[in-house]
Amino acid sequence: MNKILKKVTEIYRGSAIVFLLLLFASVFIQIVMRNLFHAGSIKLEELARFSLVSLVFLMIPTLTFESKHITVDILLMHLKGKVKKYFDGIIQIFCGAFGVFVLVAITTIMERNWNVKTPAIGMPNIVFYIPIIMGMVFMVVGSIYNTWMVFTKKEENL
Repeated sequence: MNKILKKVTEIYRGSAIVFLLLLFASVFIQIVMRNLFHAGSIKLEELARFSLVSLVFLMIPTLTFESKHITVDILLMHLKGKVKKYFDGIIQIFCGAFGVFVLVAITTIMERNWNVKTPAIGMPNIVFYIPIIMGMVFMVVGSIYNTWMVFTKKEENL
């Protein structure tokens, strides 16, 4: 299972890098167009926004799986043994629950707005939300895996 999750995180990381490069290119072209030609492009602006959203949501599961996501661990630093283990497990459960909440919210939005197109590029919402959905689904999987690992590892490894 661990090998499969690592492979998926590598794919997500690679996809996020592609979106990072796309974000860089679209912003760079915008800067050149505005400064040299005094004209911007709303399509490049929207492409940059889509790239940024995709980059963020595709990196969330990778960071979750590697336990490098943003955590407030000031409490965990002072806990020891089983108490630390249970708090860490509860944190992982909350991360997974948040992912499920976001997926339910996206489902609710998509029920009515799946075919609404973005203003400039004309991309349907269902396409715009694909990286977000992929990221949230794998974040939930990563949280479940991390919860399992927290509660099954031996005490001496804490």
